[in-house]
Order: sequence, then structure tokens, then C-alpha cells
Amino acid sequence: MNDLIPPEDITKWIPGRKTIDSTAQGWRGLTLMGYRYAGLEVEIPPMRDYMIVVYQDADTSMRRRCNGPWQTEKLRPGSISLLTRGEQSTWQWDDAINVRHIYLGHSAISETAAQIFDRDLASIDIADRVCTTDNMIQFCLNMLEQEYSGFGVGECLFIDALRTQLAVHLIRNYADIAIKETHIGTLGSNLRKVVSEYIEESLGDRIHLEDLASIAGLSPFHFSRKFKLEFGVTPHAFVIQRKIKKAKALLLKRDLPLKAIAADCGFSDQSHMNRTFRKVLGITPAEYRRSA
Repeated sequence: MNDLIPPEDITKWIPGRKTIDSTAQGWRGLTLMGYRYAGLEVEIPPMRDYMIVVYQDADTSMRRRCNGPWQTEKLRPGSISLLTRGEQSTWQWDDAINVRHIYLGHSAISETAAQIFDRDLASIDIADRVCTTDNMIQFCLNMLEQEYSGFGVGECLFIDALRTQLAVHLIRNYADIAIKETHIGTLGSNLRKVVSEYIEESLGDRIHLEDLASIAGLSPFHFSRKFKLEFGVTPHAFVIQRKIKKAKALLLKRDLPLKAIAADCGFSDQSHMNRTFRKVLGITPAEYRRSA
């Protein structure tokens, strides 16, 4: 879709006083905005993101038209409107309203849906609602407002969790999803070589799924599926196998301390290496060294 409007540009079409703007927070795939509007009739252009509107102190009739007749609903505090992305619509209300906008990016919805269904998606649409009530959306809004009001430890993780929670909720309750029947396929010999070499060269560091997927030019979800078809195990399990193989080779150097081996193989500490060896091999590194 071309020329879709991002959240920060909505004031060009809906004039109002901005009260909240999370764009400077750096939240991924999720934006919180707040506005105070007078009575208006506006054309809302096709939006880039899915849009949730929560009315804070509304007591007015809301009318909406999109490729058909007008729909009219009575709004009250706590009422919620849902707007799908990429669709132009006309909205009209008579009285002043105070609103919160939650914007969810398409990738947040589509990637979450792909993980839920473990399939490629042909399409995904979120049903429009002029007026509904939804306790889960209200709860997520409350959490977003608290996070916006003051920086907390683990802010990015917290927002990522809320984004996923919202995406799952919308998919469960408002989504129309079509599954694409496609052959997954493996990574192929070239990507297999590149990914394998990267893992071998990075065994002493933390190896993230997102980094491996980026090397392959795939989303983490699709990379994991192709990787398992290629290697027979998940990326995490494969990395553990390679760490253990490297550690076993280093354990043959009997003058090398276990602590140094753990560090060289990317374990967080010697205890982590001990736990991993016992889980995978049934013995500790020290026991392996004595038996080698």
C-alpha cells in the first residue's frame, strides 16, 4: 500500500489539541497518542497502522461512513472504536471529545498471527467497529499511559509484551485471516554456509535469533522454520550443540581452566556450562575431562 499515513501525521486531517505523544519513546510497532477534539466532520485517510480509539469523556453520537451508508452509535466514557489500516473513511461528531489513540503496526499483527497459526498468511484484516467496549483494550491503555508517564526499568521489554498482548487480543476477537498454502523450503546451501560460519565465529558471544534471521534476510519466525528443516533442530538447540562441541575439544587441553573454557564457548559462567553439559550429556565438564 502506497501513501499510507503514519500516526504522527494524523493532525493534518483531524485538527485538535495533542495531549499525549509517545513517538519520542522509541516504542517498536506501537504508538500512543492523545487528543482533545471539538465537534468535527473529517475524512480520515488510509492509515499505515491499525488504530484503536478509546474515548475518555465522550457523550456524543458518532457517525461513520466507509463505502456505504452512515453508521451511528452513541459514545460514552470507555467506548472504543477500531479502524482497520489502508481504508479511507468519514467520521462526524457534534460534541467535544477527549480520546486516546493506540496504533499497532501491521508487522506486529501479521508476525504474531503467523506465530499463532504457524503458517504463512495470505491476508489479515481487523474488523472496523464504530463503538464497542473491551476491558482488555482498556487495561492495555492504562498500562501504556503508566509507562508513558514515567520511565521504568525494562521499558522496552514491557512495551514489547503489551504490543504482543494487544495483537493476540485483536487477532482472537476482531481479525479475519486467510492462510496461504506454500512450501516452506530450506535455507539452501549458500545461506546454510553463511549462517553456520557466523555461528562458529560467534560461539564466544551471545547469539541472538534476530541476528541470524537478519543475516538470512528473513523474519525470525520464517528463519526458525527454515532452519529447523535444514538442520533438524531449532537455532537455539543447534547453537548449544556447537558450544558443547567446542567445549569438549577445549577440555582435552587439561591445563585450560574450566572457567576459561566456559567464557570461550559463550556460556555465561562455569555453572551455566556445568548445567548445560549435565542436561545434554548427563555428565559435567569435569567428568567429561576425566573420562576423555
